[in-house]
Amino acid sequence: MNIQRMGSIGFRSQLLIYIRSSRFFSSKVSPDEKLLQSILSEEPDGDSTETYNKKSPSTYRKKSSFAVSQENNPVAETGDKNSKPLPIGPKYWKNKFRKSYRKVEKGLISPLDEYVSNNIEIIESYNKKYKQSVEERIKVDFKKELHWSDVIPNYSLRNAILRYLASQNNEPTKNIKLTSFQKRFFALMSGFASTVAKGPAGSGKSFALLISALSIRRSHNRGKGINSLILVKSNSLVRQYEQLTNDIIANMDGKQKVNVKLVSQFLYRGTPEEEMKQDDDLTDYQTPHILVTTPQRLLDVLSSRGMDFVKINSLSYIGVDDFTSMLDENQLLETQKKSPIVNLLDYVLKLQDYRRQHSDPHPQVIFMAEESATESLILQLKEYTKWIDWRKFAPIGKFGEEEDIPYYKYVANKSGVSTVLVYPRFSQDDVKGKSVSRKFKVSLYDMKPFDYGSTPSIWLNKLYRESFGNSLVYKKHRNSKWTSIPNDVKKGELEILCSGLGKLLKKKNIMQWIGDNRALVVHPDEVNSKQVVEILSHKTGRKVKAFNISKDAESFKTRFSNKKEDDFQILVLNSSSLTGLTLPGLNTIFVLGIDSIKSESHLSTIMGRTRTSDGLVPEEEYTIFSERHKSRVDGNDLRARTFIITAMLPDSTIDPYDRNFLERAYLVNGLVNQVDAIGVHENWTDKEKEKYKLAIEGSALTYNDDVNIEFGGLSHFVEHVSSISNSTNKE
Repeated sequence: MNIQRMGSIGFRSQLLIYIRSSRFFSSKVSPDEKLLQSILSEEPDGDSTETYNKKSPSTYRKKSSFAVSQENNPVAETGDKNSKPLPIGPKYWKNKFRKSYRKVEKGLISPLDEYVSNNIEIIESYNKKYKQSVEERIKVDFKKELHWSDVIPNYSLRNAILRYLASQNNEPTKNIKLTSFQKRFFALMSGFASTVAKGPAGSGKSFALLISALSIRRSHNRGKGINSLILVKSNSLVRQYEQLTNDIIANMDGKQKVNVKLVSQFLYRGTPEEEMKQDDDLTDYQTPHILVTTPQRLLDVLSSRGMDFVKINSLSYIGVDDFTSMLDENQLLETQKKSPIVNLLDYVLKLQDYRRQHSDPHPQVIFMAEESATESLILQLKEYTKWIDWRKFAPIGKFGEEEDIPYYKYVANKSGVSTVLVYPRFSQDDVKGKSVSRKFKVSLYDMKPFDYGSTPSIWLNKLYRESFGNSLVYKKHRNSKWTSIPNDVKKGELEILCSGLGKLLKKKNIMQWIGDNRALVVHPDEVNSKQVVEILSHKTGRKVKAFNISKDAESFKTRFSNKKEDDFQILVLNSSSLTGLTLPGLNTIFVLGIDSIKSESHLSTIMGRTRTSDGLVPEEEYTIFSERHKSRVDGNDLRARTFIITAMLPDSTIDPYDRNFLERAYLVNGLVNQVDAIGVHENWTDKEKEKYKLAIEGSALTYNDDVNIEFGGLSHFVEHVSSISNSTNKE
């Protein structure tokens, strides 16, 4: 949005100051203080080196063995003193010897992949065969179908799980089946193998992670302590795991009285009273079977209470849900600054090596990854960490290269997207010839649908070869734009978006789609939910409130009623908090602004929250990448819809980089269904198409041209466009 033009909107500037109270902890001195300091360092103390070398390989993060100094870097010896050396690592070797390197790595990282893929029908618990090899533990009978009785050996726990699932599905327990993802997952769990697992949204990944942690038995060789550790991204996810665990335990046989605190405990950042209650529970019941926490909260407890307070020194199972969402989306592990999840895993895995006996098995490590994760993630885990015992590892899902077209869709083919453009029209109110205020009304348009094309070469060109608006460029552009816009202009744009949503909700076809269901509004992390609730309530005239995981997770399954005072139809949640949540019955999502979508792959995370009443997405909706779904223009044959609402510039266009970002997001997630919401398309003329093409592709520029392109009232600086052929044509 043009700052000079929008700065005159006339909204009163409000200074929003977010104060994050710093947490200061006074660590208690414990007898293990020396050991703690040793573990947190890159290398063990000199006194413990001999003992350390006699044990099994450590599992902490290590520096790359390929790291070299600049003077020893052969790539830097180019004669140019100003040139920066190219670090020798996985990316270097992949660029040099891509085909050979890929073949070698495929053999190294997938020793069990083919075996597991062909042998997932029925298994026996690893507890019965724990002394045998992985291949021997996974038993197959192709004449039988895999059932929960094959997965969970404990009778009481299995029955509780089936009762819970039956209550969610409204079906008899005998009809409850595992998803395809869960079959592969539990096959590996039975062999006590570690994995990096990919699966489509709504395939039961989080449920499988929890059930595996609940059902796993402790090795007789391990000491007393917490058996399973599950790490999740947000407080909301911890609470969701807590509710799910409590529901399962509540379905245990009536004669059995189970102390929930002995089975599971949960740590998350909250009020001082909440955190004190969590600490008290962990003091009273020091060795629950599983502990679910965010990385930040567990690091807080470790730094304030010491390593003996949280007994995680003899873990059998470590699961990380939505692992890739906790890392830098571009660099992953290949970065100097460690994220909280990396710091915590460094500590936790290294602690296991110090405490466990030589004969103890390595902890089973499970990473749930986004669908867009490539083989680069596994390569970096091998290169920069020793978290996994690679002798007992097999991935779940297809891990291709970064520029590969995915085999199947990341967004279900019965989920449609509508891109709604909001154009503000300003009017001046005069009193006796003097201007006193500026009011605006909004007009709505459908964005012109993207023509995806029909061949892989076209898709690859749009994603990687012809676009200046690639992920890194777009991220820099978005950050620069956001920091340069004054707060009053940001508030003005938020009001425009909310006004657009209010007008959209008055459309007859939209009202028919929503009916008496509840809808979820997703807004950028930089905006406060309370502010969005206030503006939306005023602009839409409907009951709006901030989403609360404890109260609202199941609310989308029930119908909205105007008769109840506390019955809200619209719930508001920020983008990051949505990651990983399971919201059964949700079928409508409104995204306030493109800034709510963090990356191309994040779109599937948002749209994947729309679920059926049992919390899953039908497997048949995930078809092959290039398969088209013939949706009617009104979208009535769809199961779920997402409306992306974005403000237009003063000249009735949108930022070309935003437009290009959406096209790449719709493309990379599987040719997402585009459905009209308004019935009137934007005015997308041939002249504007040419300007857009110039801004994004730079097709008429030479390699060293630095130019400013005017588009939609904004000046876009284009630098170093590589196009030798166009340069030749120009001459």
